[in-house]
Amino acid sequence: MVHATVDFKIEKNENRGCYYEETDRCLIYLPMHETLADVLKTITHELLHYIFANNDDIPTMDEDQEEKVIFFTQWAEIGL
Repeated sequence: MVHATVDFKIEKNENRGCYYEETDRCLIYLPMHETLADVLKTITHELLHYIFANNDDIPTMDEDQEEKVIFFTQWAEIGL
């Protein structure tokens, strides 16, 4: 079983976070967040990319499809 790694950077970047499929590493850029809840949402976002990449039961999606699924999943509670 492959495990994800979550690393944090304190340097600014144009991204809030990114997932590297080659190494199963999630990178979170802390200065791009305003609250702890915001950081946790980004961690969840990047870990969902990891889950999609490493679960054979989930159909293959392109990056745009993944982003839409993650967006709707993370905002579903507010929409209900």
